[in-house]
Amino acid sequence: MSGQPFSMMTWSMKNDAAITADAGQRIFHGLKPKTSTLPNITFFESSDYRRSFGMESQVFVINSRAKTPEAALKLARKVVDLFHGSTSTGIYGTQNGFEISRAFFDTGSGIVPEGNSVYNAPVFITIIYPSSTVS
Repeated sequence: MSGQPFSMMTWSMKNDAAITADAGQRIFHGLKPKTSTLPNITFFESSDYRRSFGMESQVFVINSRAKTPEAALKLARKVVDLFHGSTSTGIYGTQNGFEISRAFFDTGSGIVPEGNSVYNAPVFITIIYPSSTVS
């Protein structure tokens, strides 16, 4: 799958059985609809974009939200598991032509209470890809 990195992220999460078992298709690039129920996932590109020698890298922040801290962490772990892969080459894995160079979340202080029984466990994923992948 070539195209924009956010398309790969959306497609990968919406087609992962473990993630959709919890979040269903409530996976959104950018803002979620106000009517979206929990659990859900929103994600966006951070400002940490780099381009060098024909390669690009982009950091994504993936917000895994649920009604309890435990459920938010469980969903965040599924996101990390999806993008994790093997570390033997220094690259965690490959998703549809994009290499995942880092995927992590903070299991302790990383829980963000957002009010009214909504908890967020942010995941940070760095992807690296040839510039030609998106052109």
